[in-house]
Amino acid sequence: MEDSFRCVICGNPLANKTKLSARYCDRACRNKAIDLRRRQETLRRRNENERVLQEFSMWMAGFHLDLLRMAPAEAGGYRLGLWTGQMMYWFPSLLPSQVYRQTLHRTRTQDPFFSLHPFEPPIVPLVAHYKVQFVQNIPPHPDLPESDKAWWLKVPYALPHRRLPFNLKAVPREKR
Repeated sequence: MEDSFRCVICGNPLANKTKLSARYCDRACRNKAIDLRRRQETLRRRNENERVLQEFSMWMAGFHLDLLRMAPAEAGGYRLGLWTGQMMYWFPSLLPSQVYRQTLHRTRTQDPFFSLHPFEPPIVPLVAHYKVQFVQNIPPHPDLPESDKAWWLKVPYALPHRRLPFNLKAVPREKR
């Protein structure tokens, strides 16, 4: 019976005194398991951008063409607005203390919008419907006036965001 209960890290048999639910022979093995889990989570987070770029490359290509077709001639970028139930929150967003933001291609930029030339795919925290707002290509990059009909689209992926000023669960279901 002793052979059937082994440590999942080192493979040594577990002592007879341990609980039936025990998985590790001692504290060192338990700490090693926690360290391995943390490393795997870090690698998963680092590779998330590449996974999104590969998995949704066809959607991004179509979205890029749609943006170019819908954009006015003076547009240099776009922003995506999420209706939170009380206000429209625009992505990308820079906090007052931030100077740079990360792009999906792992570069840094100071622009408070997603670029059209070269195309920058959006980073959003929720699979939901977003309102598209174009931004002028001449600094200070003001919003361009909206056309007659607002353009809403559903972004099929989500990436984690830190410090949002609203609860993602509060976003109305019809906008998801």
